[in-house]
Parts: sequence; structure tokens; C-alpha cells
Amino acid sequence: MVSVQQAVRVIVEENPLYMVTLLSGIANLSAIAREIKPLVESIAGKEVNLVTIVKALERLTLRKAPISVKELGEALERAEVVIFNGVDEVELNLTDVERLYESHVLMELLKGYSILLTDGERIKLIAPVTALGKIVNSRNGQEYSLVRIIFGERAPVGFVTFLVQLARASGITIRHMLRYDNDVFIVVEREYAAALLKTDRG
Repeated sequence: MVSVQQAVRVIVEENPLYMVTLLSGIANLSAIAREIKPLVESIAGKEVNLVTIVKALERLTLRKAPISVKELGEALERAEVVIFNGVDEVELNLTDVERLYESHVLMELLKGYSILLTDGERIKLIAPVTALGKIVNSRNGQEYSLVRIIFGERAPVGFVTFLVQLARASGITIRHMLRYDNDVFIVVEREYAAALLKTDRG
């Protein structure tokens, strides 16, 4: 039988946002307890009093952050961050991609700050506005920032999930995020780029 304390610890450690909130010192423990109560009861296999969950959360706040959160912070401090302003996205069909590839325009784009995304049906090209103007007749008319976080070693496991949750808690909308090898690429509205970096760096 899993204890309530163990259940709460598992839930908090699996959701870095909860841990960051608890460590902030200004967390509303009752609100968090209400939110995680169904999960706690599911793991513990019994009904659990809200006050008991609050007490378990209080005990967790007295402990240091788990190594996973610590590693995320240390990795971010060592990472190099580059912001490229003035990017947009366009949707392409397979014929467009083949045409661009054959003319080598797409390959030139991919040498810079450009990304191809696909869900198996649609293909999106994210690239500098100046480059997109040369290859497509119309675009969204929006300009975004592409934030590239370059890690010296592989990006820590769980980093993308952690950053999405942290951005959401800070009111920052992430349009696209993907991880490739040692790099994480994030597309956000231009006004969010500076705020995102401030959030990342704590």
C-alpha cells in the first residue's frame, strides 16, 4: 500500500511546475492539494482528507529540490541562447517542397534559422520573413521570434515539458517547440521572447 506522503511526492516530482511552485515560498498549498487530490486517491487506493494532502505538501517544501529540477536549472545556466527576430510560418504542400528542394532554395534556408514541421499531412516552414518573401506569394503577416537554446551536452530529459509548464504558468504562449539533439527551438510572439528568457534564467 502506497502512503499518502509517497503518492504526493510522486505526483510533485513528476510535475516540475508543482515543485517550482512549492519552492517559491508563495504556493497556495490548499489549491494544489485540491488539484492533485484525485491523483493522490488513485495512487493511494483510498479516500484522502484534503488536510492530509496539505500536510504532505508542507513536508515536501521543507526538503531541497529533487536532482531533476536542480539539473534543469544548472543546464540552463550553462546553455547558450540565441534569439532570431522576424520569422514567420507558411504551410506548404509536397509539390512546393519538391520544387524548393530542386531549386536548392529550401536547402539554403535550412542553413539558417529555419525549421520544417510536419504532422504527416501538412508541412509548415518556419523561416525568416525576408527569405519567405522570395519563395511564397502569401504568408500569415505575423512576425515571431525563434529562440534557440544550445546545450553543451544533450538537453536534459524532461526539459521541454518543464519549459512548457513554466511558460504557461507565466502567461507566455509558445507557438512551437521542438528538441533536436542538443538544441531546443521555440517559436513565440516577439513580445514574449524576452519574457521567456527571463523565465528560463529564473
